[in-house]
Amino acid sequence: MFDSNLPARWRKLLLAGISLLLAAVIRIVDLQNLPNGLHWDEMDTGYQANSLFRTGKDYFSNPLPLFPHSFADYRTPVYIYSAVPIIAKLGLSAVSVRFVSVIWGLLGIILIYLLTKDWIAPAVVALSPWHVQYSRKAVETISLSTLFLAALACFLRGLRHPRWLILSGLFFGLSMAAYSPGKLFIPLFLIVLIFIYRKSLIKISSIHLLASIISFSLIAVPVGLDSIFGKSGTRFHDVAVFTDPTRAFEINLRRLDTALSSGQSRKVGLKTSAFAKLLDNKIIDITTTIANSYLQTFSTEFLFIKGDPEPRHSPSKNTIGQLHLPEILPLIIGLYHLPAVLIPWILLSPIPAALTRDGGNHAARLLIMFPAFAWVITLGIRRLQKIHPLLSIFYFLVFMGSSFYIFGYYFTHYRFESAQPYQWGFSQMAKLAYSKAGQYDRVILDFGSDSALMAYLFTNKIPPRKLNFSKQILNTETPDLGNIYLLPPGSRSWSDIVTQKLLSGRNLVIAAANTLPNPGVVPAPTRIDYPNSQPAFYTFEINQ
Repeated sequence: MFDSNLPARWRKLLLAGISLLLAAVIRIVDLQNLPNGLHWDEMDTGYQANSLFRTGKDYFSNPLPLFPHSFADYRTPVYIYSAVPIIAKLGLSAVSVRFVSVIWGLLGIILIYLLTKDWIAPAVVALSPWHVQYSRKAVETISLSTLFLAALACFLRGLRHPRWLILSGLFFGLSMAAYSPGKLFIPLFLIVLIFIYRKSLIKISSIHLLASIISFSLIAVPVGLDSIFGKSGTRFHDVAVFTDPTRAFEINLRRLDTALSSGQSRKVGLKTSAFAKLLDNKIIDITTTIANSYLQTFSTEFLFIKGDPEPRHSPSKNTIGQLHLPEILPLIIGLYHLPAVLIPWILLSPIPAALTRDGGNHAARLLIMFPAFAWVITLGIRRLQKIHPLLSIFYFLVFMGSSFYIFGYYFTHYRFESAQPYQWGFSQMAKLAYSKAGQYDRVILDFGSDSALMAYLFTNKIPPRKLNFSKQILNTETPDLGNIYLLPPGSRSWSDIVTQKLLSGRNLVIAAANTLPNPGVVPAPTRIDYPNSQPAFYTFEINQ
């Protein structure tokens, strides 16, 4: 296939380059429409980046914040700041905000080659459903994965050329700022990494070691302090297993079962026995939950069969794993010959996710471990070649069949499956509302259980500013946007609103289909469907 006189190094580079080109095609084709829609988090990322570009502040007017303040959270900064030049060049759109992920993903493929020195590793990553999913959507986890690879590559090179340790420290620090799981994983990994390579590090000059510590600390210390004592740790508090509001209720139910099973009668004020308290308590419950989540990460169901059950995190509802099913063979074989650095990487990376609710199969929080799996799979494929060349050829054919199925599914069926989870239609309805504002006394956006606010701001490129909230229509709190009314998430009866004449003048209502269980009660509704022909929105006029 290639000139046999071509040096082995150049052949590997050429094959890695082909993998990179293939990866770029898979990640860029129809980027605007697949996943089908643009989720709130993606729009928020783009709107924050646009605000930083236009004003030097986040949209709550904080100048160059370490953690940009969003409506629902304090966002990690790396992805948002890296999006600024892309949005400055391409403008605010689905393509521009997602193209940032494409770049991070392609950089990760280059770095996995530099780490493994094997062209198979870029090919594994290029065709991975797990990596493709997060290289086509605007979320922070892809930046953590890539920065960690950069940090590790610089560290290993720094063992021979110490000046690279300074860059390694910088990239490890940035990894902590890239996505929340990095705040715990990076310090844990560094402790083990330093122990593994302690003999090599002792030989390095103290100047280089001190410089690398300083470069790491300049970012890691502010990130750590703000996460512990500041507001950026609120997200972890909201999803941590330790703060689950249902835990006490479930423990009390199990204690009741223990009491009833021992023959006690059900009555008010039933006392909890010492045995029941020993059997069911917070410490045991939390420990069991964390252990189950940790082990679930390594389950065949998550890795090879169904993947993450959340459609936004996996390229199918429940038919495609995070890895190719045929990769189970080289993954198992590759485990027998692991480089020392892969062991703590694989064992420590699920810990941050395991500390969160449903974290054992949360593909975004676990993406940091995927490059380690790709490395192990690469080792396993090379081992198959050594056992017998025909084995590797057979594996290649099966793997290509798996790739054909997965990406065939992704570019067809997933187009329909992703529409509702990715809030398809939000941008279209927000644009419609903006265009009709001059024709009505009120234009009302009601997205049911979701907020229309970010879709309206992002799609219509409303200039970044701190929004003023005031009492508005229907006794709800909505931002002051002239005669555009964005109703907050919740349930309401448009039948009552129409029949009780709660609105005056000429009104256009754009409402999610699930807010109108009986569209016949409203005046002449127009139905807008999801791509699979299921109802998504209704628009109708109320003239009173």
